Amino acid sequence: MHLKRTAMPRTWPLKRKGTKYAMRPKPGPHPINMSLPLAAVLKYLDLASTKKEAERIIYESNVLVDGKVRKKTAFPVGFFDIVSLPKINAYWRTILVKGKLGFEQITKEKSHLKASKVIGKKILPGKKQQINLYDGKNFIYDKEIKINDSVIINLSQNKIVKLLPLKENTLAIVIGGKHKGKEGKIIRVEDKTVELETSEGVMKVSSENIFAFE
Repeated sequence: MHLKRTAMPRTWPLKRKGTKYAMRPKPGPHPINMSLPLAAVLKYLDLASTKKEAERIIYESNVLVDGKVRKKTAFPVGFFDIVSLPKINAYWRTILVKGKLGFEQITKEKSHLKASKVIGKKILPGKKQQINLYDGKNFIYDKEIKINDSVIINLSQNKIVKLLPLKENTLAIVIGGKHKGKEGKIIRVEDKTVELETSEGVMKVSSENIFAFE
């Protein structure tokens, strides 16, 4: 469950020098370049100075990811996941900063809400529509929705509370390709591409690489 630091994905915000190996996240819904093992997250956030300290914090059920206690040090924490340590009233959202994974501190109230992208959908028996999300979650959703749209999930209630269609004037971030990490406002949606107005100009990006949020 380790890999050489020199072979780490460029999206990881970890030092490439020092120890020879870095922990690899367990397989999960997020690709390896868009997730970090939970123990590494605690060290990055200065909540633990060593792997042993991180293990103790995790094993004692102190850490939640998306509202659920996680007790595996290699549990994958991915883009837009919510990391919570209720005992110290500390909450973070996983984000992209200049193409690298990072963490922004949020309030307890915001820690219950999470954006996720629709990557698939299918009709179940009884004509119920199931949508499959970027973070591995699945929901029965009875409203019209398209692949590449996003939704806001209330984690404490385990339900979708808002739809964020992929359309003009919506805020979005690039999660793949050479423009990864760029944010802006959508100015045009075509068949398989989106034009995004950013601080660096207008960029044309594949719809698969666009993540709408608010």
